[in-house]
Amino acid sequence: MSELQKIKIDNNTEYYIIDSIQNLRAEDSFIFRQNKLSLYKGNGEARKYVGSYLGSNGQRLIDFFNYNDWGNTKKNGKRVFPIIQENCFFSKNNLKKYLSDAKIEYQKQEQVYHNDISKDFDKHLEKVNALTDNLVKFSIYDVSDFIDDEKQSRVYIRSNEEIWDTWRKLILPNISYLSILKLSPVDKNKENIIFYFRILLDYQFRSIVHPKLSEEIKTVKVKKEISKKSASRDSAQKYRKQVIDHMPQCPFTKISDERLLIASHIKPYAICMSEDNQKEANDFLNGLALSPTYDKLFDQGYITFLDNGELICGTQLTPYTWEKLSINPNAKNKMRIYPEEREKYLKYHRDYVFQDDIDDLLL
Repeated sequence: MSELQKIKIDNNTEYYIIDSIQNLRAEDSFIFRQNKLSLYKGNGEARKYVGSYLGSNGQRLIDFFNYNDWGNTKKNGKRVFPIIQENCFFSKNNLKKYLSDAKIEYQKQEQVYHNDISKDFDKHLEKVNALTDNLVKFSIYDVSDFIDDEKQSRVYIRSNEEIWDTWRKLILPNISYLSILKLSPVDKNKENIIFYFRILLDYQFRSIVHPKLSEEIKTVKVKKEISKKSASRDSAQKYRKQVIDHMPQCPFTKISDERLLIASHIKPYAICMSEDNQKEANDFLNGLALSPTYDKLFDQGYITFLDNGELICGTQLTPYTWEKLSINPNAKNKMRIYPEEREKYLKYHRDYVFQDDIDDLLL
């Protein structure tokens, strides 16, 4: 098993990621009323569903939160709210990145909402920018279904603090996810275990690849492209050949059979075209030769590279997955690429495609 991945919080204390709960979808029942889809009614509830307290899933939640009294929230016939954990936090940087990823969806609205949510984007961004600290701490409470209700066994958490209301108001339904990292300090003399709450957007709705953005690009250029289809195919083939000639094997798998290599754009092709920058779109230095699995990891922002070519791994995959990918996120001498003259493209990838805050991972 690979060693535990490390993360640096707020450019300060180093932590091990000892466990994580990923991809808790932001269901419409949780969404603040202003952001609800047209299919659904109601105001949404402030408690977040995280699983069931029965069976193996229940034991998983007991172990993860170090809390074993789920659903036992009625005393003398009245609802009580036991504290599950006090050491939880959101990151201002993560909330800003989420809004950056979601900007096009706010503006163009691929999903159909009750309201025009475009006017709320600047308000949400202003609210997040006004946070005085990068790490905003809060406590979570058990608001699960009652344990004596045989028909229900759902685990819910919530907080009464303002940051809980803030993140609930800015997330978008169905395409947003909550990720919780359970962290233990590398230095045992430091504080106890903490829980890092992050919000993430489904890849296809991120601003860099949004379907409507891509469609607008096609529409703007359709007249030009009709007369240049064969030239476009030639350009794509030329780009692919130049990328593979310059980087003749995948740095991860060492595969050199070009039939199995993908010429993966570093700065996404759609963004280059939206900026009307054909030169960057076809620049072989804006490409890496990768085998398919690693192309997807890079394309969707699970990994990135520094200007010196050093691999940086995000925090959304488990140690087991990294091991099966033959990648050690903590290796001192990580696999590298040779990035000469790719620096501007790599910076774009780190800033806009990579799904984590790069500063948290520079140990």
